[in-house]
Amino acid sequence: MQVTRRTHLQASLHNTIFTVLLIIMIGLIAWLSTRYEITADWTINNRHTLSETSIKLLAELSEPITISIYASNDKNLRQPFEDLLKRYQQHKSDITIRFIDPFAAPGEVREQGIQFDGELIIEYQNRREHVQQIPPSEQDITSALERVARTENRLIVFLEGHGERTPTQFDNIGLSQWTDSLQKRGFKAHNLNFGENSKLLENANVLVIASPRKMLLPGEVTLIVDHIDKGGNLLWLIDPGALQGLEPLADLLGLTIQPGLIVDPLSQLVGVNNPAIVSITSNGYGNHPITANFGNYLTLFPQANALLIEPKDVWQDTALLSTNPQVWSETGETEGAVEYNDDTDIAGPLTLAFALTREDISDQRVIVVGDGDFLSNGFVEYGGNLDLGLKMMDWLALEDSFIDIPSKTAVDLNLKLSSTALVSLGGFFLLFLPIGLISIGILIWLRRRKA
Repeated sequence: MQVTRRTHLQASLHNTIFTVLLIIMIGLIAWLSTRYEITADWTINNRHTLSETSIKLLAELSEPITISIYASNDKNLRQPFEDLLKRYQQHKSDITIRFIDPFAAPGEVREQGIQFDGELIIEYQNRREHVQQIPPSEQDITSALERVARTENRLIVFLEGHGERTPTQFDNIGLSQWTDSLQKRGFKAHNLNFGENSKLLENANVLVIASPRKMLLPGEVTLIVDHIDKGGNLLWLIDPGALQGLEPLADLLGLTIQPGLIVDPLSQLVGVNNPAIVSITSNGYGNHPITANFGNYLTLFPQANALLIEPKDVWQDTALLSTNPQVWSETGETEGAVEYNDDTDIAGPLTLAFALTREDISDQRVIVVGDGDFLSNGFVEYGGNLDLGLKMMDWLALEDSFIDIPSKTAVDLNLKLSSTALVSLGGFFLLFLPIGLISIGILIWLRRRKA
């Protein structure tokens, strides 16, 4: 192609127009970047994105939220708050975030009871919750949001004085971990000893009877039966053994405990070598709000009883947890090799838990479970046990809107290594890897020198 003055001018004009348009486009992109933000989380566990738990909770909060952070005017201190709370604003636009320098507003700091530089207050519907973890995690913020979202602190009372599992026990059979999770979600927990504070039962939203090992006094049983007969809500965890004087309560509910201990020959398929540990999978969850979205969970129940319910009068029952057909109730010894005996054992499927409601009292709810170990410190973290226990309490406390909110906001972001692993990694990166690289370099240098 012959280059003429005309074609040269045209090429120069095209280049000039292209350059101007490119500059304009870059300028527009830069301007748009100041007004809009597009982010993508490529981490394998989405650690920079709000979890399903937090998103579901925000969807339940219809009113505006105000978050006030009392932090010094230091970018390094305030930046983690901004990065975390911005994720919440992406899912709920009416979250207002206020930064207050505590040194510039000492009067407000005293009035709000601020104790730490970096403490924040979450306000919702004239209720407030302090978060003193600095900087806070998503778990801290979401737990505080859930507490402040509840219309009131629901009171759970745990019967004690007869060898029950209690929220103040920190050993493997205690319920402290489950209770701690309940308290983070806005519940209040107290022990109920009829000899000390029997009036506490009158204000309870839920009564928990967790596997008493000693006989209750007749007067105590009468108080419990009257409380349930008048509309009280109950979670009754029954371990193998006698009812310890609670037969009148079982009679009120139409409850029968089947003889024997449930044996699950398929437990080895889920990595459990003890046949007395029963696993419940997708087909074992009943049609109920507690277990409606529980199909992907595995729950474990050690030393479980099979239950039968024949509702009396106005009670209506729903089977919550049922075993697979291969399970049976072993009436003989459960140690060593066990086999099903058609003459004495009870064939599966068997029911481990029932939920009951009353026709004449619309807000009365009862759950009976033939095992207490599944919520104990030794087992509560396995599979979906914790979620199941939290959903049960939400339903019993009439907090239906919180039932579908999972227990955990995020996977564990901390890597815990043993001292041996730390020494091995340090030796590899600080000693063997440098020596190896230096050796390779020396070999390459010697070969090139000989060539």
